[in-house]
Amino acid sequence: MVTSVEPGVHIEMRAHKEKNTILIVDDNVDHLRLHKILLEMADYEVFTAQSGNEALSFLSKNDAPDLILLDMRMEDMSGPEFLRQLEEKLPKILQMVPVVFLTAMDQVPESKAVGFIRKPTEMDKFLEAVNRFIETGVGHTPK
Repeated sequence: MVTSVEPGVHIEMRAHKEKNTILIVDDNVDHLRLHKILLEMADYEVFTAQSGNEALSFLSKNDAPDLILLDMRMEDMSGPEFLRQLEEKLPKILQMVPVVFLTAMDQVPESKAVGFIRKPTEMDKFLEAVNRFIETGVGHTPK
């Protein structure tokens, strides 16, 4: 099933019953809302955290999501700092769940993240990248 969001933009709706879950970690509320809306329209279940500490708290109290989308730069900690704390406090989640940076940078530092999605990006490319990371757990978005 394809849903048109605006002329020329289509979002593939997922056909299976169980929704994949995504945790978005970003201190920019506008980015959080936009990504949450896009992903929910594509039939993902989306949780959000406005800081690295909020995300760590969420992950310690809930089932692991299928994917974590992580802003590279946040006020309370950077993306790489979040990954170090996640590895220290909840290593099983880091072993099971792909973490993908959301960044405006062309490159990201070496870390436990499996890749990155450049922002801003077109809706179709963003959703394709998210789907690929969930399906494969690896890879990165081409520039």
